[in-house]
Amino acid sequence: MHTGNVVVAFALTVHDRVRAAAQDAGLDPRELAALTLVAEHDGCSVDWLRTRVGLTQSGTVRLVDRLAGRNLLRRGRSTGRGVPLHVNPEGAAVLASWERVRDATVDSLLSGLTPEQRASFVDAVAALLTADPRRRPEADATCRTCTWAACGQNCPVDLSVAP
Repeated sequence: MHTGNVVVAFALTVHDRVRAAAQDAGLDPRELAALTLVAEHDGCSVDWLRTRVGLTQSGTVRLVDRLAGRNLLRRGRSTGRGVPLHVNPEGAAVLASWERVRDATVDSLLSGLTPEQRASFVDAVAALLTADPRRRPEADATCRTCTWAACGQNCPVDLSVAP
């Protein structure tokens, strides 16, 4: 067995299934990322968001326009430094649906493991995430489809943020 093959095959399997789960929730990956990030950083600006979703300013504006057009998020009143973004109740409901679909997808992916193997796997992945130093925008982008409150103070990605 070749380590590179096994790791990449599993990573692609996870990617493909999570992408399909996001589509089942009615979102493309960037829409999901934007909605999640705005929900976790209520009042953030388009400029803040663009660095985390990997789009240009105009691309991020179009993304926000699409989400606002679907009544998933809204723009607040200009603060003079930007326009704050907020998730609408409809957007919160989509994110709650996403969380259920995502967790069911992960449970399915890990169903072949014993509880001990699953715990070891999660611990190993968390160690890898913690060991990779990153800046705050990169960390936010890494957690762009996460339920942030679920990790609390033990988020391995947060722990990887260089001081």
